[in-house]
Amino acid sequence: MLMVLSHVIGKAFDYGGECAVSFFFILSGFVLSLAYGRKISQDQFCPRRFLIQQFMKFYPLHLLTFLFMVVLDARLGVYYEWYRLLPNILLLQSWIPHDSFYFVANGSSWFLCDVMFFYAVFKPLYLFLNRQSCRRLLLMGAVLVLGYLVLAFSIPLSSVNSILYASPLTRLIDFIIGILLYRVYVSSWGTGLEHWLQRQNIAVLTTIETALILSVAALFFVGQALTIRLACTSMYWFVMPVFILVFAKTDTLNGLISRLLHHPALLWLGGISFEIFLLHMPVIRVVKSLSVSLGITSPILIGAATALIMVLLSYLAKRYLRGRLRSQNRMKDER
Repeated sequence: MLMVLSHVIGKAFDYGGECAVSFFFILSGFVLSLAYGRKISQDQFCPRRFLIQQFMKFYPLHLLTFLFMVVLDARLGVYYEWYRLLPNILLLQSWIPHDSFYFVANGSSWFLCDVMFFYAVFKPLYLFLNRQSCRRLLLMGAVLVLGYLVLAFSIPLSSVNSILYASPLTRLIDFIIGILLYRVYVSSWGTGLEHWLQRQNIAVLTTIETALILSVAALFFVGQALTIRLACTSMYWFVMPVFILVFAKTDTLNGLISRLLHHPALLWLGGISFEIFLLHMPVIRVVKSLSVSLGITSPILIGAATALIMVLLSYLAKRYLRGRLRSQNRMKDER
């Protein structure tokens, strides 16, 4: 929702995209560790199979939305050289530190380049981080943060987006935080937090959950006071892990917000969130164009049409594109 709003509102709500991307990268490291950490430790994890499965979940839709946006641009007289298109097709675009490469056509797909890199290094990174002592991790973390700050304040301001916000190497920090967060989650400290939360009543749990949401929302105002060098990424490193950890621990408890998040409608929307991510920019663009052609100026009507079409197309994409590929893979496994 934050990502979609950032592209609907524009520059005034860059926070939405920055917050959403940091949340997802950190959450990815945490959830992958939760799902596969034990298999990796027992040497039962196949990186090649994992990469192929993840790739096939999103690549067909990525290719369709990318080509669709290229056609839309061509209709407006905007044409791309082949060497700008190829990195996007190969999911290498955000390795090239210039927005004329990583923000081509369906620009938000730069995110997929980073995700595929994280998937590729997940197993060795997980093993490395879980073999280190807490003292060594703190030392390496301090060195990494110091190096990041030196980089952040030494690069030209025009390179902040390409190097700090989109580059797979700098965004790997978010993914690392997620893996380390899982280590905290399964530690004795994490277990103690869970036991403490289990003893709390519904009012206390709801208050904690509300405070966490407000703390993330407050980062919007913090970001207004910080330089973009810090606001675009690093200011989320300290709040988002706490947000994810506590919500992971309260997931099965009785806080009102946790209950709300288990509502079937929200779970259904969560199930098509990846399709929404890939489809939202093409839908926003088409609806805006149609609204101008039809003379529709009502923001409420345009917003409602955008949301409805976006959700409908996302549902169809998941059911008939990703769902069909999953069925084919299951049949292959059975054979």
